[in-house]
Amino acid sequence: MENKLPEGWEWKKLSDLADFFYGGAFESSYFNEDGKGVKIIRIRNLKQGFTETYYAGEYDESYLVQNSDILIGMDGEFNIVKWTGKPALLNQRVCKLIIKSNDLLPDFAYRSLVKILKDIEDRTAFVTVKHLSAKHLNTIKIPVPPLETQQKIVSILEKAEETKKLRARADELTQKLLQSVFIEMFDGLHANDWSVTTVEEVVHPNKGSMRTGPFGSQLLHSEFVEEGIAVLGIDNAVKNDFEWGKKRFISESKYEELKRYTVYPGDVVITIMGTCGRCAIVPDDIPLSINTKHLCCITLNQEKCLPIYLHGYFLQHPIARHYLLSKANGAIMDGLNMKIIKDMPIIIPPIELQKKYGTIVQKINETKQTQQQSSLEINNLFDVLMQKAFTGELVS
Repeated sequence: MENKLPEGWEWKKLSDLADFFYGGAFESSYFNEDGKGVKIIRIRNLKQGFTETYYAGEYDESYLVQNSDILIGMDGEFNIVKWTGKPALLNQRVCKLIIKSNDLLPDFAYRSLVKILKDIEDRTAFVTVKHLSAKHLNTIKIPVPPLETQQKIVSILEKAEETKKLRARADELTQKLLQSVFIEMFDGLHANDWSVTTVEEVVHPNKGSMRTGPFGSQLLHSEFVEEGIAVLGIDNAVKNDFEWGKKRFISESKYEELKRYTVYPGDVVITIMGTCGRCAIVPDDIPLSINTKHLCCITLNQEKCLPIYLHGYFLQHPIARHYLLSKANGAIMDGLNMKIIKDMPIIIPPIELQKKYGTIVQKINETKQTQQQSSLEINNLFDVLMQKAFTGELVS
């Protein structure tokens, strides 16, 4: 049911105001990363905002996307973006919106569709991947105010979005500070004086201090329960910081069968399936938990190597990155296994220096937490503005 609009506004079918141009099924054998041909935009590039993939085959110029064109991803999260890169080809499952009516400003259409497509995504039944069909697009209606009102709304939202960008830029600089501190402390001249060993040599001497989770019939999806012993997976480490994601639990009786996979405070977990090569430290307040087969869990000998150091080393040290790239045939990460991680060479600096690094990280993380709260508040305010904008409450 359509919401009531202010006087002068009107619900209109998007297809009456704009055309949809669908990307082509370009032959993937002509894709390359060597700069041969013209760049091509695949659905994965929408969220990134750029593409490094080229297409070296023949093509129709009607498939070229220009700067500021509005693109819609038709799988997954239904992302909508304004392209800001150089001309590039439009691949399949990506759609270009072409405004054909003088009654609709492209920037207003873009901003109204951000909310509309998110609503469609939320309502779409989840299967393996969510799909946005041409039928969906042809049924979309948008609230259209007079052009002067459209311009006012766009102007207000652009200013609000600039605040979001400044906040994101500050977050990015904080993360770069963390990386530069690690490199400055552990990749300098003194590094040549420190011993080099392998990850396997710095784990705790107890049996099973380096393990992946239960495989196959050891833990079936049907054995998950509503509450009980937590089960950690990729989503808990995918952002390179520990976060609670999807809630998964097993019963206490099942835990008794799988207790050798128990995760402890201070363990380092590394994703080895799906989104591989992400790394996080298990927090001190972790409840009783086990890890899935998608994680390699490491309990360290902390007289030799601190979790905070291994976490930084795995993600940032040139030796670790070179080693992992060589094992993954040039693409972090197509696949990891426990042996690759065990054999990874690791420089071991003095434990006091590792502790000093840990103190610095703690202070930076406190700053990050403050920034995250600020980002949350800014995003919530922006969502309120979006809601008011397209119901006529933002401008009179």
